Amino acid sequence: MNKLAALALLMSPVTGIAQEYNCIPVIKYECTKDQCEKITEDFQDAESFGYNKKTNKISACLWTNCYASKATVFKDKASGTFTAFGKLTPTAHPGNEPIVVSLTIDTSGNFNAVWGYNSQDLTFDLGKCRLSK
Repeated sequence: MNKLAALALLMSPVTGIAQEYNCIPVIKYECTKDQCEKITEDFQDAESFGYNKKTNKISACLWTNCYASKATVFKDKASGTFTAFGKLTPTAHPGNEPIVVSLTIDTSGNFNAVWGYNSQDLTFDLGKCRLSK
């Protein structure tokens, strides 16, 4: 590539800016009102979370169903995080109940996702997100 072509490439408008977080958990906690159990294997291929900055959609695939919805987003500049929160409807098996999911991501791509909210228990996953186009 000649210098003029390289300069034109550098000066051109930025396209293909990363817009979507794809998050895979590495640790999971299943919690009841009495205790939490740490799980470190046999779920990573069955659970994932996502957030698309352009469409403002949050998504989750949890074992045999995937869910998606528009998100409400809260940004916390002091901690360098944002939290996308929503009541997600099932996409793979539409007859299933919706679920509430919150997904908090920091500037390094670390995340925690909380789901299965109810008055007796909940589940939360921790891991790393990959930012893609």
